Amino acid sequence: MKIALVGGTGDIGTGFALRWAAKNEIIIGSRKAEKAEEAAKGVSEALGGKAILGMDNGTAIEASDVVVLCVPFEHLASVTSDLKSSYSDQIVISPVVPMSYNGKHFQLDPPSQGSAAMQAKFMLPDGMRIVSAFHTICAAALQDREKELKADVLICSDDEEALNTVIGLTQEIKSLRPLKAGPLAVSSLVESLTPMLLNVARRNRIKDAGIKIVSER
Repeated sequence: MKIALVGGTGDIGTGFALRWAAKNEIIIGSRKAEKAEEAAKGVSEALGGKAILGMDNGTAIEASDVVVLCVPFEHLASVTSDLKSSYSDQIVISPVVPMSYNGKHFQLDPPSQGSAAMQAKFMLPDGMRIVSAFHTICAAALQDREKELKADVLICSDDEEALNTVIGLTQEIKSLRPLKAGPLAVSSLVESLTPMLLNVARRNRIKDAGIKIVSER
């Protein structure tokens, strides 16, 4: 598949690029094409010359089958409603979390729609297939291709085909386990795990913290 990592020049975007490049065509997007091209060059070199494309966000979206919104919540509007004309029938993955830090702890600051994923759905063209996933995956760990993340990915969507596509992408990353968490409407529950996880990790000095669902059976 052609995967556009919108706003993908940061840690999480380059982490996805490094993990998915073996089986997919990766397009790193940015507001400025030059910045995207520079990031793509760095990822390509890390992969021994594997072809990675860099484009402005709009062009990256138009060229893709799957779009991953690798942006902070405050930039969500610029890659959804402001680039609305670039979207057509892509699957859109949102790992975005609406949270803030008050100097003491992280907290969830959901929009009026209830979650970042629901806000993206509201801003994008009607009928877009939105999948909420990867909120609790550590970006630094994602960048280490040899690291086994040993974590679960909680996935929300209203579209079964899109859900299965993201399950497949999750399984391409070593030791990640995809788990269905429900419809897109419950994405707020999954998004709220991120500030909780960050607070626990900081207070207990846990590096590369993640979420794992265990069974007592």
